[in-house]
Amino acid sequence: MTDRALHEALRQQAEQHPMELPSNFAYTTMRRIAKEQQARQRHEKVVATVTIGACSLLGIGVMGYCYGEALLKGLYAMLHHTEGFGVVPGLAFCCLFLATLNYFLRRHFSRY
Repeated sequence: MTDRALHEALRQQAEQHPMELPSNFAYTTMRRIAKEQQARQRHEKVVATVTIGACSLLGIGVMGYCYGEALLKGLYAMLHHTEGFGVVPGLAFCCLFLATLNYFLRRHFSRY
């Protein structure tokens, strides 16, 4: 009995006050969806940037901890002995190659 009475009350209320959607419902809905997608993409980009930065800092820290003394000795030898400057062209070429490779891979695989 209560179910039937409830259904009847709801039916009467729906007849008295029919719900209507606004005329620009589709536009506002699509606009809200687009804003949510932009917010999600922005959040993903921030998370990716923070993750890459943290991994880079961690890698530099580990390299400094493990090889710091050897790197400092090599840098000292390179700066104070003239035979150490023979390594500079090779290092410059490697840096240029890796920077170029990074540029092309970023252009090819980047989503942002």
